[in-house]
Amino acid sequence: MDVIDADWIKSRLSGRHGEQARLAEHMGIDQDKLSKILKGVRRVQSAEVPKVISFFEGADQLPEAMELTDAVASSNGSSLVPVYDVAASAGNGANVDDYEAIAYSLAFPPDYLRRITKARPDCLAIISVKGDSMEPTLKDDDVVMLDRSKTSLSYDGLFVLRFGEALHVKRVTRAAKPGFVTIISDNRGAYPMQEWPEEQVAVIGKVIWVGGKV
Repeated sequence: MDVIDADWIKSRLSGRHGEQARLAEHMGIDQDKLSKILKGVRRVQSAEVPKVISFFEGADQLPEAMELTDAVASSNGSSLVPVYDVAASAGNGANVDDYEAIAYSLAFPPDYLRRITKARPDCLAIISVKGDSMEPTLKDDDVVMLDRSKTSLSYDGLFVLRFGEALHVKRVTRAAKPGFVTIISDNRGAYPMQEWPEEQVAVIGKVIWVGGKV
Protein backbone atom coordinates (compact mmCIF):
# COMPACT_ATOMS: atom_id res chain seq x y z
CA MET A 1 0.00 0.00 0.00
CA ASP A 2 1.48 3.33 -1.05
CA VAL A 3 1.71 6.21 1.40
CA ILE A 4 0.83 9.59 -0.10
CA ASP A 5 3.56 11.76 1.36
CA ALA A 6 6.28 14.20 0.28
CA ASP A 7 8.43 11.49 -1.33
CA TRP A 8 5.44 10.07 -3.25
CA ILE A 9 4.57 13.51 -4.62
CA LYS A 10 8.15 14.55 -5.42
CA SER A 11 8.77 11.32 -7.31
CA ARG A 12 5.90 12.23 -9.65
CA LEU A 13 6.57 15.93 -10.17
CA SER A 14 7.90 16.55 -13.66
CA GLY A 15 9.45 19.95 -12.95
CA ARG A 16 7.26 21.69 -15.54
CA HIS A 17 6.75 25.42 -15.00
CA GLY A 18 3.75 26.15 -12.77
CA GLU A 19 3.17 22.50 -11.93
CA GLN A 20 3.34 22.99 -8.15
CA ALA A 21 0.96 25.96 -8.33
CA ARG A 22 -1.52 23.83 -10.29
CA LEU A 23 -1.18 20.99 -7.80
CA ALA A 24 -1.83 23.33 -4.84
CA GLU A 25 -4.92 24.71 -6.58
CA HIS A 26 -6.15 21.19 -7.38
CA MET A 27 -5.71 20.21 -3.70
CA GLY A 28 -7.54 23.33 -2.51
CA ILE A 29 -4.57 24.63 -0.50
CA ASP A 30 -2.15 27.52 -0.93
CA GLN A 31 1.39 27.08 -2.24
CA ASP A 32 2.88 27.65 1.22
CA LYS A 33 1.08 24.56 2.56
CA LEU A 34 2.21 22.54 -0.45
CA SER A 35 5.78 23.71 0.16
CA LYS A 36 5.51 22.51 3.78
CA ILE A 37 4.28 19.12 2.53
CA LEU A 38 7.22 18.78 0.13
CA LYS A 39 9.64 19.71 2.94
CA GLY A 40 8.09 17.09 5.22
CA VAL A 41 6.82 19.71 7.69
CA ARG A 42 3.12 19.10 6.98
CA ARG A 43 1.44 15.78 6.18
CA VAL A 44 -1.02 15.29 3.36
CA GLN A 45 -4.48 15.41 4.93
CA SER A 46 -6.85 12.49 4.34
CA ALA A 47 -9.32 14.66 2.42
CA GLU A 48 -6.48 15.79 0.15
CA VAL A 49 -5.31 12.28 -0.78
CA PRO A 50 -7.88 11.68 -3.60
CA LYS A 51 -7.09 15.11 -5.05
CA VAL A 52 -3.34 14.39 -5.11
CA ILE A 53 -3.95 11.06 -6.82
CA SER A 54 -6.35 12.52 -9.38
CA PHE A 55 -3.85 15.27 -10.23
CA PHE A 56 -1.16 12.78 -11.17
CA GLU A 57 -3.28 9.92 -12.47
CA GLY A 58 -6.53 11.51 -13.59
CA ALA A 59 -8.39 9.16 -11.26
CA ASP A 60 -11.82 9.96 -9.86
CA GLN A 61 -11.33 7.71 -6.87
CA LEU A 62 -8.63 5.82 -5.02
CA PRO A 63 -7.23 2.89 -7.01
CA GLU A 64 -7.51 -0.51 -5.41
CA ALA A 65 -3.82 -0.58 -4.52
CA MET A 66 -4.28 2.56 -2.43
CA GLU A 67 -7.40 1.72 -0.45
CA LEU A 68 -7.28 3.40 2.96
CA THR A 69 -8.72 0.28 4.66
CA ASP A 70 -11.74 -1.88 4.16
CA ALA A 71 -13.69 1.35 4.71
CA VAL A 72 -15.90 1.00 1.66
CA ALA A 73 -16.01 -2.77 1.52
CA SER A 74 -19.15 -4.71 2.16
CA SER A 75 -19.44 -6.88 5.23
CA ASN A 76 -22.49 -9.10 5.75
CA GLY A 77 -24.39 -6.99 3.22
CA SER A 78 -23.59 -3.69 4.98
CA SER A 79 -21.68 -0.71 3.63
CA LEU A 80 -18.80 0.37 5.83
CA VAL A 81 -18.23 4.11 6.27
CA PRO A 82 -14.85 5.21 7.68
CA VAL A 83 -14.74 7.11 10.98
CA TYR A 84 -11.78 9.49 11.07
CA ASP A 85 -9.82 10.30 14.19
CA VAL A 86 -10.40 14.04 13.90
CA ALA A 87 -12.95 16.52 15.22
CA ALA A 88 -14.55 19.44 13.42
CA SER A 89 -15.01 22.28 15.84
CA ALA A 90 -18.45 23.70 16.49
CA GLY A 91 -16.64 26.52 18.26
CA ASN A 92 -13.40 28.31 17.55
CA GLY A 93 -11.79 25.69 15.33
CA ALA A 94 -9.76 22.51 15.66
CA ASN A 95 -6.25 22.41 14.22
CA VAL A 96 -5.86 19.55 11.78
CA ASP A 97 -2.27 19.84 10.59
CA ASP A 98 -1.68 16.31 11.84
CA TYR A 99 -2.84 13.35 9.79
CA GLU A 100 -6.41 12.23 10.39
CA ALA A 101 -6.18 8.44 10.52
CA ILE A 102 -9.17 6.14 10.13
CA ALA A 103 -10.00 4.91 13.60
CA TYR A 104 -12.67 2.34 12.66
CA SER A 105 -15.68 1.92 10.37
CA LEU A 106 -19.41 1.94 10.95
CA ALA A 107 -21.70 -0.45 9.08
CA PHE A 108 -24.87 0.90 7.45
CA PRO A 109 -27.52 -1.11 5.57
CA PRO A 110 -27.22 -0.14 1.88
CA ASP A 111 -30.98 0.57 1.69
CA TYR A 112 -30.67 3.03 4.58
CA LEU A 113 -27.71 4.80 2.96
CA ARG A 114 -29.64 5.09 -0.30
CA ARG A 115 -32.49 6.81 1.57
CA ILE A 116 -30.22 9.52 2.96
CA THR A 117 -27.80 10.04 0.07
CA LYS A 118 -27.17 9.26 -3.58
CA ALA A 119 -23.40 9.41 -3.00
CA ARG A 120 -21.24 6.31 -3.37
CA PRO A 121 -20.03 4.83 -0.05
CA ASP A 122 -16.42 5.69 -0.97
CA CYS A 123 -17.42 9.40 -0.94
CA LEU A 124 -18.64 9.20 2.66
CA ALA A 125 -16.80 9.83 5.92
CA ILE A 126 -17.72 10.27 9.58
CA ILE A 127 -16.05 12.66 12.03
CA SER A 128 -16.92 13.96 15.48
CA VAL A 129 -18.04 17.44 16.50
CA LYS A 130 -16.58 19.44 19.39
CA GLY A 131 -18.01 22.59 20.91
CA ASP A 132 -21.35 24.36 21.25
CA SER A 133 -21.48 26.83 18.35
CA MET A 134 -23.93 24.70 16.34
CA GLU A 135 -26.39 24.00 19.15
CA PRO A 136 -29.20 23.03 19.08
CA THR A 137 -28.56 21.42 15.65
CA LEU A 138 -25.31 19.74 16.70
CA LYS A 139 -24.10 19.07 20.23
CA ASP A 140 -20.64 18.44 21.62
CA ASP A 141 -19.47 14.89 20.82
CA ASP A 142 -22.09 14.32 18.10
CA VAL A 143 -20.86 12.59 14.96
CA VAL A 144 -21.65 13.70 11.42
CA MET A 145 -21.51 11.90 8.09
CA LEU A 146 -20.08 13.89 5.20
CA ASP A 147 -20.60 13.57 1.49
CA ARG A 148 -17.08 14.45 0.32
CA SER A 149 -18.21 14.74 -3.30
CA LYS A 150 -20.14 17.94 -2.44
CA THR A 151 -17.44 20.60 -2.21
CA SER A 152 -19.12 23.54 -3.94
CA LEU A 153 -19.86 26.73 -2.03
CA SER A 154 -22.53 27.60 -4.59
CA TYR A 155 -25.21 25.99 -2.42
CA ASP A 156 -26.44 26.76 1.08
CA GLY A 157 -26.18 24.05 3.72
CA LEU A 158 -24.30 22.56 6.63
CA PHE A 159 -20.67 21.81 5.76
CA VAL A 160 -17.37 20.81 7.30
CA LEU A 161 -14.92 23.51 6.24
CA ARG A 162 -11.25 24.29 6.60
CA PHE A 163 -10.50 27.98 7.12
CA GLY A 164 -8.23 29.96 9.40
CA GLU A 165 -5.91 26.91 9.66
CA ALA A 166 -8.66 24.98 11.44
CA LEU A 167 -11.51 22.56 10.76
CA HIS A 168 -15.07 23.76 11.46
CA VAL A 169 -18.61 22.52 11.03
CA LYS A 170 -20.77 25.50 10.06
CA ARG A 171 -23.77 26.60 8.06
CA VAL A 172 -22.87 28.37 4.79
CA THR A 173 -24.79 30.80 2.61
CA ARG A 174 -23.85 33.22 -0.14
CA ALA A 175 -22.67 36.62 1.04
CA ALA A 176 -23.90 39.90 -0.42
CA LYS A 177 -20.30 40.80 -1.25
CA PRO A 178 -19.12 39.04 -4.46
CA GLY A 179 -16.44 36.42 -3.86
CA PHE A 180 -17.33 35.97 -0.18
CA VAL A 181 -19.35 33.40 1.78
CA THR A 182 -21.28 33.90 4.99
CA ILE A 183 -20.44 31.37 7.71
CA ILE A 184 -23.15 30.93 10.33
CA SER A 185 -23.20 29.29 13.75
CA ASP A 186 -26.67 28.12 14.83
CA ASN A 187 -25.85 29.28 18.39
CA ARG A 188 -26.04 32.88 17.19
CA GLY A 189 -26.25 34.40 20.65
CA ALA A 190 -22.70 33.26 21.42
CA TYR A 191 -21.11 33.14 17.95
CA PRO A 192 -21.56 35.98 15.42
CA MET A 193 -21.78 35.43 11.67
CA GLN A 194 -18.53 35.67 9.71
CA GLU A 195 -17.73 36.55 6.13
CA TRP A 196 -14.72 34.92 4.49
CA PRO A 197 -13.22 35.21 1.01
CA GLU A 198 -14.36 32.15 -0.91
CA GLU A 199 -10.81 31.21 -1.94
CA GLN A 200 -9.77 30.97 1.74
CA VAL A 201 -12.46 28.40 2.57
CA ALA A 202 -11.92 24.75 1.62
CA VAL A 203 -14.96 22.46 1.71
CA ILE A 204 -14.27 19.02 3.15
CA GLY A 205 -17.83 17.81 2.60
CA LYS A 206 -21.54 18.43 3.13
CA VAL A 207 -23.15 17.13 6.34
CA ILE A 208 -25.89 14.65 5.41
CA TRP A 209 -26.45 12.72 8.65
CA VAL A 210 -26.05 13.34 12.38
CA GLY A 211 -25.69 10.86 15.22
CA GLY A 212 -25.46 11.54 18.94
CA LYS A 213 -26.49 10.76 22.48
CA VAL A 214 -30.13 10.81 23.48
